[in-house]
Amino acid sequence: MKKKMISAVLTAAMLAGMTVCAVPVFAEEAETPENTITGDAASEDAFVVWGWNDDIKKILDGPFKEAYPEDYERIVFVNTGGSDYYQSKLDPVLDDSSNELYPDMMGLEVDYVQKYVNNSDWVMSVADLGITEEDTANMYQYNLDLGTDVDGNVRALFWQATPGCYAVRADLAEKYLGTTDPAALAEKFKDLDTIVATAEEVNEASGGKCKLFSGYDEIKRSLTGSRTVGFYDENDVITLDENITTYLETAKKLYDGDLTYNTDQWSTDWTANMTGDGVESNAAIAYMGCPWFVYWSLQDTWKGNTILVPTQNKCYWGGTGLAASAQCADTELAAKIMKFFTCDTEGMTAINALNSDYVNNTAAVSAIIESGASADGNGFLYADAGQNFMEFFLPLADGLDASTVTAEDQQILSLLDTQTKAYATGEKDLDTAIADLKASIHDTFSYLSVE
Repeated sequence: MKKKMISAVLTAAMLAGMTVCAVPVFAEEAETPENTITGDAASEDAFVVWGWNDDIKKILDGPFKEAYPEDYERIVFVNTGGSDYYQSKLDPVLDDSSNELYPDMMGLEVDYVQKYVNNSDWVMSVADLGITEEDTANMYQYNLDLGTDVDGNVRALFWQATPGCYAVRADLAEKYLGTTDPAALAEKFKDLDTIVATAEEVNEASGGKCKLFSGYDEIKRSLTGSRTVGFYDENDVITLDENITTYLETAKKLYDGDLTYNTDQWSTDWTANMTGDGVESNAAIAYMGCPWFVYWSLQDTWKGNTILVPTQNKCYWGGTGLAASAQCADTELAAKIMKFFTCDTEGMTAINALNSDYVNNTAAVSAIIESGASADGNGFLYADAGQNFMEFFLPLADGLDASTVTAEDQQILSLLDTQTKAYATGEKDLDTAIADLKASIHDTFSYLSVE
């Protein structure tokens, strides 16, 4: 599939309300924060790295510093203070290599990475850093595809693999589903019809004080992330995978049955439903997740209380890539950082030890499993379920497919949210919601047409 390149600067309006992997931005945040800058950007040998939070910095401050202390001293880290602000802050600086904060390296998230890798004025090929196919041989192919431009040049490499799952709260599962057995719970999520039936079971058993999901959008990524058809074809005609229609229809079933609390992901109500007791206060049994979600997003209520089950469709959610800028001041250091984060087994094992990431390197994953490290996902797994964090995700990571991803996906998925809500709440019928989705995609990207 062709992958279009979005214009260099996304306006704030286009970015508003979007959220991405491992960087929840809550509704209360309104003002654009100042960048947090660590290090001396005015230094002659400064090497500037950009990110939207401190995930990259923590690795640089920890295992990378230990491995390369002299190189570490040169690194300046720019934290933009949230994903909503990242692209609108980064893009103008990428167009001005004279800027003191011009990035030598930057983090790029799955939902918009294609926008950057398809702009050679912004991002350098990893081959130009001296990184070879042999270096990337142990990576998951879907991540390599995400970081590859339309001409086959790899320009971004990922340190995380992010297979999807549902995280289930053990105490509530025992109370309202009668089991904490992972295999029995997996049966409760085996397909969408069963998921709806399970939601009805929980709702009835709890008298509405507990729901299976906080919001119907918990099923979104399992469907949009397992599409076999992209959002437009080789003729730039807008196309919708049948999973999109399925998502709208299932969302409406959940809404009409009062089977969720109809929260929006990352909202305060969504978060509050992680900590309720399901008796006196509202609670949700399950959240759609992935490796980073478990250790990064779940609340303390889930510590030692989490059981993982596969999503009904194999999918992935998020992940952070690293790319060197076109005018990178030190390609040798860029290559050293990128290899440590994404190629070297020892480096990636150290990253896993730091934060339990399911790393994008099959050799490192095997070494981690063999050593018994990161077995409990930073203490979140329910011990009596007998699950191993890394082993659980191993089969789910195999065969993930990113072939439908385009540079426009982040914004199209936001447009989908609008139409899904309109249909679920009865504001529009299904045909109108789908027609309006296609029209809004065309309005946003005029080069994409509606048949």
